Amino acid sequence: MQLQDVLLCRPDHVVTLPPKTPLSQASAMMLLVGVDAIPVCEGPRILGILSERDLATAIALYGPELFSLSVGELMSGNVPRAAPGDAVSDVMRMMTQTRARHIPIVEGEAVVGVVSIGDVRLAEKIQENAALQHLARAA
Repeated sequence: MQLQDVLLCRPDHVVTLPPKTPLSQASAMMLLVGVDAIPVCEGPRILGILSERDLATAIALYGPELFSLSVGELMSGNVPRAAPGDAVSDVMRMMTQTRARHIPIVEGEAVVGVVSIGDVRLAEKIQENAALQHLARAA
């Protein structure tokens, strides 16, 4: 199974934010859209990702000053990325090795989606189930 199969179950539109977005606006956007992470982009080019984990860490580090920061100051840069044609198993391995919970899916320079560890685990379970059903029918 490839990531493009997983993306079929996701909304077509990917929410991104520019790096100068205030954190208060970013956290409100995450709540409104119902996502745990948002790619940070300058035009089509991805610079990093802002996750709930980044926000939680920042609360401890910055306290009340947190909301005077911008998304670009807090985002995780140099995040692992994947392509729509990448195998789900390869992405799971990458997420495990880098301890990433969200991976932006990039085609060319444009972000076409974001998958979470939950999305990838569910895709692996679906793949395993299909393989077991195939074996059961063959037996």
